[in-house]
Amino acid sequence: MSSFIAIDTNIWHFAFVKPKEVEFQEIHKRAKKFTLEKLRDTKTRIAMSSYQLAEILEVLRKSGVPRNVLLKLLEDFMSAKFYVVELTKQHVSKAVKLSWSSNIHVYDYLVAIPLKGIVTEIFSADDHFQHEHFMRIAKITNPLEPWVIREGRRPKRLSKPT
Repeated sequence: MSSFIAIDTNIWHFAFVKPKEVEFQEIHKRAKKFTLEKLRDTKTRIAMSSYQLAEILEVLRKSGVPRNVLLKLLEDFMSAKFYVVELTKQHVSKAVKLSWSSNIHVYDYLVAIPLKGIVTEIFSADDHFQHEHFMRIAKITNPLEPWVIREGRRPKRLSKPT
């Protein structure tokens, strides 16, 4: 039996984009290793909203990932390994209202809300996903811990390496 998980866009980004700064090489390596493990795991399927599918491809395009890689990734997202959930008006309405109440980007909600009742775990390095709204959708795990990655900010290490 397959289990469904979600992988947030920030992890896809760090897995596919080459590091520009030495201090963030560890994040890229860990994201790539994690993503490859999940892609190779035959018992795990990856769910995402149709919004997130487009978001991942756009973030990677803006980061200079070659078009042929993006087209292959799009093809992969359409395979049986992935389950893409279409956004509904209800998803958007709920996302907007929760965004207003929490002051968290509506985009984070458009990634997660459509997956409620489908995924058992969401993997994200964005600390917004530690908010109770997201924890009600599924278990939240940061596979890049102790790193926290939030859109528009430099990655931050919460603890010193030992």
